[in-house]
Amino acid sequence: MDRPPVQQGTVCGSWDMKDRLGTGGFGNVCLYQNRDTGELIAIKSCRLELSSKNKDRWCQEIQIMKRRRVRGRGGDPTRRDATRPEDETRRDAGKVVHKIIDLGYAKDLDQGSLCTSFVGTLQYLAPELFENKPYTVTVDYWSFGTMIFECIAGFRPFLHNMQPFTWHEKIKKKDPKHIYAYEEMSGEIRFSQHLPQPNNLCSIMVEQLETWLQLVLNWDPQQRGGGLDNPSGRPQCFVLMDHILNLKIVHILNMTSAKILSFLLQPDESLHSLQSSIERETGIATCNQELLLEMGVSLDPRKPASQCVIEGVRGWDSYMVYLFDKSKTAYEGPFQPRHLSECVNYIVQDSKALLPILQLRKVWAEAVHYVSGLKEDYSRLFQGQRAAMLSLLRYNTNLTKMKNTMVSASQQLEAKLQFFKKSIEIDLERYSDQMAFGISSEKMLRAWREMEDRAVGCAKAGEISFLDDQIMGLHTEIVELQRSPYARRQGDVMELLEQRAIELYKQLKPRPPDNGYSDSTEMVKTIVLTVQGQDKVLKELFGHLSRLLGCKQKIIDLLPQIEMTVNNIKEADNSLMQMQAKRQREIWHLLKIACTQSSARSLGPSSLENPSPPRTSGWADPNSPQALSSMLIPKDKSKETYKHAIDENQFIQKQLSTLIMESTMEQERSLVSMDWSWLQQE
Repeated sequence: MDRPPVQQGTVCGSWDMKDRLGTGGFGNVCLYQNRDTGELIAIKSCRLELSSKNKDRWCQEIQIMKRRRVRGRGGDPTRRDATRPEDETRRDAGKVVHKIIDLGYAKDLDQGSLCTSFVGTLQYLAPELFENKPYTVTVDYWSFGTMIFECIAGFRPFLHNMQPFTWHEKIKKKDPKHIYAYEEMSGEIRFSQHLPQPNNLCSIMVEQLETWLQLVLNWDPQQRGGGLDNPSGRPQCFVLMDHILNLKIVHILNMTSAKILSFLLQPDESLHSLQSSIERETGIATCNQELLLEMGVSLDPRKPASQCVIEGVRGWDSYMVYLFDKSKTAYEGPFQPRHLSECVNYIVQDSKALLPILQLRKVWAEAVHYVSGLKEDYSRLFQGQRAAMLSLLRYNTNLTKMKNTMVSASQQLEAKLQFFKKSIEIDLERYSDQMAFGISSEKMLRAWREMEDRAVGCAKAGEISFLDDQIMGLHTEIVELQRSPYARRQGDVMELLEQRAIELYKQLKPRPPDNGYSDSTEMVKTIVLTVQGQDKVLKELFGHLSRLLGCKQKIIDLLPQIEMTVNNIKEADNSLMQMQAKRQREIWHLLKIACTQSSARSLGPSSLENPSPPRTSGWADPNSPQALSSMLIPKDKSKETYKHAIDENQFIQKQLSTLIMESTMEQERSLVSMDWSWLQQE
């Protein structure tokens, strides 16, 4: 006897039943959510009283699922709306993954096993099962291929609206490469080697999966799966599937056209090679391409192109890379419109046209796919805008660092300028004071005056107020861009319209196929509103994006100016320090001359009669002034004159000591350590 059905809202401990995902002849599959963690799980429960035989079957299913490590998510794919086929067939780390469950009639077969019992869901059964023939594991290839096709297209591959025994007779003479059959309005059956449109697969994946489906949907069970691969000994369909799962495909969203480009990456392919392919597809020169990851990080030209693909995620699970044209800052289109299928275009042109319910299901399913696609297109473009914003913030961080470097260098230069000006002022003043005693050099004096003029030029290098004003203006502009409402997702209306389209489809789906006709007024209204909504948000998005890129370009233009200013400040700083060092050497040279002359005057009478020229070769600097006048040595040899010379020498010693001590601390330490006792000799 039947057990009472599980009702929505049923509670089991901390788990609440949220939805019924599917019902079969044996049990129900329901969606439960944990109130504490929010975790979602699918629970299969038996709706019949279990006989001994059924208990054994139930236990067998559990054991097979344990061995295969199979978990169910997302409900029965045959009962789900294929509005986003590729997205809805997989989600690890946020992506849906459909996995096979309901193995109550499953059997363990190896490659050579034969079986004659008939069990399973009719719509997925291989052709030989309808003929009561012995079968092998290749029946599972057919069933699996049927499910994969349905996950991609939203319906089964061969006359999905017909009962299995009906379409079986119409399909059995199909070509081995045919993977799709449909009935036209005239009743004629059409076959195709290609997947139907629309679907969400990129062209690379379409080509690969069409080849794989041709292997597993072969009518001949002996040829199905492609035979054994040499040398691996595995069925070719498994070898090809492994190849597909290991493909590295990068998806490039061209932000200048809103078009997605997909490229198959070869092992160790360089980024330059990928950019050359992009240039051929878009016309954007390699030098003008800026490729950003989702977090606004630019691709590293030194690394291979595989940096576009997330490590540990295979094949088509690679995420989007956003392409910008650095030669443009205003993005105004034209943008690639989403393709409108013929049947959807038909109802858009005449929303009141009456169509059979069976045909309307397919048309409305494609309409839902179109509406969802418009919303997804906006979401991807918004993510591209967000990547541009994050890139701008990275540039702003670099700008701030360079500004701080510039300000620090300018402040250091200013401090050294103040010291230099005060130092040279004191030196000139003391130099003027001692000139009365006969020590002078016009060449040195001119050099010091030139240093004063050059210091004025050094001060100009440290003027950064004009750059600082521009930087502050950019900081303000960036803050305004961050606070703009267009910096946040604006697709709420589109999401509501998507839900509306899905609800309309759900209302249509249960209606019996023979229950008359219906028009598409409400669905077309939803389509039109979605298109209008997308036009509005895209206009706002690209307007905001253009302002972002304009601001970023200002930073790019400003960075070299800041770098040049920093270099000029460093050059001015070096020049200033060289002038300071040169002046110090000249002061020391002046001191040596004075000391030499004083030493000569302090010698006895014989020395004063025949004074020797100062020996300065060991002290002189090549750049030091050489035109220094000598102090006259008095010829009077009387004790009074000699005493006067000694007093004069003592006065010069005092004046020169004061001059040196006021120049720099380093000079002061050196002078203190010198021995001045020889000046006191009688």
